[in-house]
Amino acid sequence: MRRAVSPIKNEYSFYTHRMPKISDERKLERSQQILDAARRCFVEKGFHRASMSDVIRESGLSAGAVYSYYSSKEQLIAAVARSVFQAYESGLGDLVDGHGAPASPEDAIRMLAAHVIAEIAPLTDDFRMVVTIWGEAANNPELREIVREIILGLRKVFERVLVRWRDAGHELPGEPADLALPMVSVMQGVVVQQSLVGDVDVDAYVDTWCALMRAAGFGDQG
Repeated sequence: MRRAVSPIKNEYSFYTHRMPKISDERKLERSQQILDAARRCFVEKGFHRASMSDVIRESGLSAGAVYSYYSSKEQLIAAVARSVFQAYESGLGDLVDGHGAPASPEDAIRMLAAHVIAEIAPLTDDFRMVVTIWGEAANNPELREIVREIILGLRKVFERVLVRWRDAGHELPGEPADLALPMVSVMQGVVVQQSLVGDVDVDAYVDTWCALMRAAGFGDQG
């Protein structure tokens, strides 16, 4: 009589009980945990010197767990960039909401500056990560598209503010779309100078810019 061969359990075996699936909430937590670790590594070492091994070690998760969310460093870089610029976007609603529309272009600048200092600076090691992303975007098409979208979004926000200002009876020295360009630049100036020099008094910076806007004829004249 032949002996019955007992089935051997391996990766191809069938089981009656499935492993419990990780919840969507836990997935989001893990993804954020990996992004936070990646952001710290990228700030410390830059995109090119930081490795996936660095991110795995910093996250405290296994290599398999990290790679199940992000399959490459390039994918992580893009995800970190999106998370940074989503923080920008989260503060734009106050500028375009008709119920809480700012009374003047100056108010728009001050509101966005306050948001950038409160939300973006702590998230990006006093803007170092933002400048790193901008630098990498010059040669990385995917990152460049992410940066492009947020800059165009900021332009549209300021353009709408200026259109409402003009529609309320105030004169402007040019077209809203053209005037929006230097309004975006003032935010970029804060980011670059604070990141590279670190001595920017943002309130004084914004006060000076608002004085220049008034002198140019598109600030709050009254």
